[in-house]
Amino acid sequence: MARDGRERLVEIGRVTRPHGVRGEVRVQLHWGPSDTLETVDRVELSRDGVPLGSREIRGARRAERAYLVAFAGVGDRDAAEALRGASVSVARAELPPLGPGEYYLSDLLGATVRGPSGVIGEVVDLRVHPTVDSLVIRRPDGELVEQPLSEAFLESVDPLLPEVVLATEDGLF
Repeated sequence: MARDGRERLVEIGRVTRPHGVRGEVRVQLHWGPSDTLETVDRVELSRDGVPLGSREIRGARRAERAYLVAFAGVGDRDAAEALRGASVSVARAELPPLGPGEYYLSDLLGATVRGPSGVIGEVVDLRVHPTVDSLVIRRPDGELVEQPLSEAFLESVDPLLPEVVLATEDGLF
């Protein structure tokens, strides 16, 4: 549960485009090896932070570097086109349990970031790049900076506090 009592959602991908004429959509996952769309019954859709509602998954199958998904109530290409660009999220509780020392990137949203010189700021967003994931940090003065999630820059990550401690501030950009 989120701090406000609502079920916490984790964005797992985005609808990139319609597929075919029967209402399927292509969903690009943030983590390619994930099979979450094959294991959940529902997802939450949103665009630019505005909820588009819950959708039941009628079918999901892996396609080249993505998933083709059929949602209940989306029966033609026009309805599928209306979902283009939507974020696809699932309830945090639906995700597989983690092993010791593991965390989901989404667990770091809102985390305090500390470095050798003290508090750097708060994690306000996540970016998934082809070679490295990074945290978007809002400094106390409002400036946004990115920090690659690379062992060379991290001293510790505690998703329960939540807190990220940097070994160095050299990676900030």
